[in-house]
Amino acid sequence: MPQPTYKNLKAWTEASDLVAATYSLCAKHKRHIDRKLAEQIRSAAVSIPSNIAEGSGRGTQKDALRFLYIARGSLNELETQFDICERTGLIPPDDRLVLLEKTTLVARLIGGLIKYRLRRIHNDTPTDK
Repeated sequence: MPQPTYKNLKAWTEASDLVAATYSLCAKHKRHIDRKLAEQIRSAAVSIPSNIAEGSGRGTQKDALRFLYIARGSLNELETQFDICERTGLIPPDDRLVLLEKTTLVARLIGGLIKYRLRRIHNDTPTDK
């Protein structure tokens, strides 16, 4: 069986790596980060590659774009949660900075996919001459 195409996307790969790093962070600081917050952080992280994959499997450019926007929203949510954890002393600034580097890369990659999908939508739309 051939590999799904979303697994070839660097955005999906890096977002999946971000999930692993997020889970490691929650485990490392489980004495400080309460269970509900850890669940919310992990959920936001998992949502990113999941929405990239789901959008990739949809039939239209517009559907794919919609899921990329959802992934970007989840990424913003995750960054906010990392910021809150650092501001409240639940994680040290160095841990947040490491994760911020990863979120910045994922944000750039998702932004590139959004631009690509927008161009495809624009190019696929018939124009009146």
